Amino acid sequence: MMTTQLPLRRSDFLGDFEGGARVSFRQPVSAGGFVDAAWWPSSLDLTAELPPLMEVLWIAGREVDRVTYNLHAWDPAPRRMQMEGRAVRLGGFATSDRYAVRLSDARQRERVDILVIAPETDPVIAERVFRLASKADDPLRAVDILRCANDLRDTDPAMSS
Repeated sequence: MMTTQLPLRRSDFLGDFEGGARVSFRQPVSAGGFVDAAWWPSSLDLTAELPPLMEVLWIAGREVDRVTYNLHAWDPAPRRMQMEGRAVRLGGFATSDRYAVRLSDARQRERVDILVIAPETDPVIAERVFRLASKADDPLRAVDILRCANDLRDTDPAMSS
């Protein structure tokens, strides 16, 4: 299964996720677009947030073992982590997109670009981000999706629950 679908009602966002990753993949999966998924971590601590995310990807058959992230958008993290018996390399770079993380395999054949929703984001905005990021072949980049989610009015029927 390629997706962990999230409930899209405000009350559900406020509930307990039992330690699972709050992530939704674009459906259907396609090669077009800039964002493959949206992820709403609970904190900026990659050592706590990455294991549930990686588990979702590995269950889906994605053989990613490298994570690239913006050095200034996250708390300090080690260069390597062990997760479920697998070694995962982390690379923080000042030039990486601060609104996304990139997961890949060692040869860069497998790549997943994930929009990151800030932990403190209002659940209504997070819901909008998930919906916008899930559209196949969407030409928007992470920053554009975040901007659109913040700009949408509650009167927009396409974004109403």
